[in-house]
Amino acid sequence: MATERSSSNCQTAAPARSAEHTARLAWLILSLAMVCFLLLCLLAGYGLWQFRGTIRGPQGNNTLEAYNAPVFRIYTGETQLIAVPEGRPVPLREGETVQIGERAPAGASALITFWDGSTAQLYAGTRLVMERLQATLYSDQVKDIALEMSSGQVLLGVAQAGRYQDSRFAIHTPQAELEFEAGGTYLLRVGQQTEIAVRRGQVRLTFTPASEPVIVSAGQKAVVVAGKQPKVEAARWQLLHNGDFALGLDGWTFRSEQTEDGGTVDAVYRLEQQMVDGQMAWVVGLERRGGLVDRCLAVLSQPLAADVSPYNSVRLEMDLKINYQSLPGGGVLGIDYPLNVRIHYRDVEGESREYVYGFYDHTNGGYKVKFPAGGETRQVAHYRWEHISLEILDLRPRPVLLTGVDLFASGNDYLSWVANVSLTAEY
Repeated sequence: MATERSSSNCQTAAPARSAEHTARLAWLILSLAMVCFLLLCLLAGYGLWQFRGTIRGPQGNNTLEAYNAPVFRIYTGETQLIAVPEGRPVPLREGETVQIGERAPAGASALITFWDGSTAQLYAGTRLVMERLQATLYSDQVKDIALEMSSGQVLLGVAQAGRYQDSRFAIHTPQAELEFEAGGTYLLRVGQQTEIAVRRGQVRLTFTPASEPVIVSAGQKAVVVAGKQPKVEAARWQLLHNGDFALGLDGWTFRSEQTEDGGTVDAVYRLEQQMVDGQMAWVVGLERRGGLVDRCLAVLSQPLAADVSPYNSVRLEMDLKINYQSLPGGGVLGIDYPLNVRIHYRDVEGESREYVYGFYDHTNGGYKVKFPAGGETRQVAHYRWEHISLEILDLRPRPVLLTGVDLFASGNDYLSWVANVSLTAEY
């Protein structure tokens, strides 16, 4: 009985693994571990390569060149103004500030050339901080230029993206954040408001952190006033005040100018409404009666201080009508026309110049129709309104600063009318 009980409690032992089977299992585990190790190394290497490709750093080869004093730079972390010598490019680094004096002459005072080929022409009163001038150091992933502009005027030429996958050129102003499309040209003014005009390319404009971006395209400008929705319109500026005479002679001055021949009969002006090209308009007449043989000028003037160097076109337009001129053509001297436009300006060298356009309705033998020194003339219809358009930037030497416009009549007796006068700049 005891023998049977002992036999029933015994179990058969499992056969032991062979040495060959154990070796195969060990090699399998070792191979899997090696594969995992190699994958980890590969992933780590890829991660390090990706990380290396995202490392950014400041870019050199940025230069600042001064054309007209005073141009200053301020080094990073300092406040002292360092004068920039004219005509000699100096290096410009991230964090530095460029400042143009308020009394710099008209036209661009300095040129910044960035390492990527972008350019910025700076005008009087401009303050521009080089916040970031960076790109990825070991790849072509990112190019990032970020500037801060608190005042002044800048003409921007933003370079093409080139080899970079992501290219950003941005300027922060007190009223807006602007991102400029690569390959574009732009005009930016900053003061109590931000004004951006686009000749080529487009601008993505954000005026508050929570606002939807506004797109400004080629041929447009946008004006941003703090707390208000930007106004987008055609990139045009009116340089004259009250050219339609709706406010009388506000902005204009009138004078009767006797010449050296001793005349005593003064010229006068007349302000009234007439039908011009099918619409009622305020018009100004320049008149003199009873002058007999002496000369007298009736001059309507408006002073200007308009820097026109950034513009592509500056066009003076008006409607005119000549009712009467006692001297045919421009008189015996070729200078006495019943209606004239005189442009006062400074050229790129700062020289003061003037140019006169003379208009007449008839002439006779013995009377001249050309100015003896400069200027040009044009015959118009008698006693009929005619529209005149003059491109001021065609003058040579080319104007940089317009300083005034005169509308005047000259001669013995005359009556001429002007209406709808405008001086329109386009970027």
